Amino acid sequence: MSQLRRNEDIDLLVQTLMLAHKVKVQKAPHLSREWADEVMRDIRRQANREPSFSEVPHVIWRAAAVIAVVSTLFVGSVLTWTTGQGDADFSALLTMATADSAFSTLLPGEP
Repeated sequence: MSQLRRNEDIDLLVQTLMLAHKVKVQKAPHLSREWADEVMRDIRRQANREPSFSEVPHVIWRAAAVIAVVSTLFVGSVLTWTTGQGDADFSALLTMATADSAFSTLLPGEP
């Protein structure tokens, strides 16, 4: 079994070396100076142009993400702040309700 694996490794190595040799002897395509200048001009033109209508959704998604993060932070801070406030108010309400029910049992004529 190891001999079979070794033969497969040798075949793979030979294929890799043949491909490397093929790439090494391949000549680069001839590109004219005018073509290179035109490509560079196009790149500069595209870099300097105004954002197109197709790029507007990207701006909207970024703004929505920022608004979502700010909203989450705001809601979290409000909930954190009201947690301390809410406990005092809730206990006061319970105290008032308990006192009212105790007081109403003392007065038999009142509903």
